[in-house]
Amino acid sequence: MEIRPLPDMPGLSRRAMERTAWRAIVRERLGRDTAIAYNENGAPVLSPDCGYIGVSHTRGWVAVIWSPEPCAIDIELRDRKLSSAVTTRYPSIKSIEDWCAFEAEYKFAGLTGHPPTPDSVHLLPHPELVVAVIR
Repeated sequence: MEIRPLPDMPGLSRRAMERTAWRAIVRERLGRDTAIAYNENGAPVLSPDCGYIGVSHTRGWVAVIWSPEPCAIDIELRDRKLSSAVTTRYPSIKSIEDWCAFEAEYKFAGLTGHPPTPDSVHLLPHPELVVAVIR
């Protein structure tokens, strides 16, 4: 797993910087370029010999997780406030930690076609971010 501050890339939109940054992490970790496709839910998919990846980004940060098995990650800034749209639509979500775990679960279910087991979401310590991981 890699979590990095988003590098400044003049001339690129924030979205292009995020995409460039997480793809650079994948290239560094694999030691080579690899084809990256997208599934019907828009999640990145590597060739079968490279395993699985999960990607997340939030304002100023990018994260990538990889595993031989399906995996997912979500990151959120610790000081992010939940919108009323989120808390109204999902009344069980009371904190940014809940939201981050929900997002990781959603990504995992989109990749595998089924929800993760309840104990498979792990919140990892980070000084600036909430990090939810499923491996």
